Amino acid sequence: MLYSNYMIEIEKKFLLTPQQQESLLKGSVESGVKLVTDSYLDTSDFSLTKNDLWFRERDGVFELKMPLKSGSGVATNRYHELTDEAAIARELGLGEVAHLNEALSEAGIKKFMTCYTQRTSYEKQGFHIDVDTVTYRDSSFAYAVAEIELLVETEEEADAAEARIITFAKQFDLIIDQVVLGKVAAFLKADDPRHYNALVAAGILSA
Repeated sequence: MLYSNYMIEIEKKFLLTPQQQESLLKGSVESGVKLVTDSYLDTSDFSLTKNDLWFRERDGVFELKMPLKSGSGVATNRYHELTDEAAIARELGLGEVAHLNEALSEAGIKKFMTCYTQRTSYEKQGFHIDVDTVTYRDSSFAYAVAEIELLVETEEEADAAEARIITFAKQFDLIIDQVVLGKVAAFLKADDPRHYNALVAAGILSA
């Protein structure tokens, strides 16, 4: 799903049983299946992810997900996503750069993992639903996760969007208070405990 530089993503992840997935997707409209390759980047001391900055190259396009200044919601993740390279460079503290790849190399920002996602997307009652199956380069680890999402234009709309997602999820008996790791955090917990523990110590992830 492609976003403008000004949309805010309100999302909640779920680990679905087959029965929950069938219930959630019943009556939905499938909007596409795609294969996505993501490479995530950080410094050697994890300075980006320790600040809840998730910087990736997706199919050749750089994207930076940043938490809202007001912080994450109680039950959902709230991120602003940038795809403009000049804006990304400024947010990463690189200033005005002519070539982002060169600036990243000079700043010591490099890839730390690559994953391959088969994503099936659905639309239902105004909500966007992604069902992901993820594998990882040079790893036997695999992960499956679903996400219910709304896009809003301002931070003031975030609380209402979160409430709508929770109400919607409860219709299908989904577990609301379960902490579900994203595909990067799940990989780090399984394959890179040093990085994972650094994020726990920084308060970004739970132990």
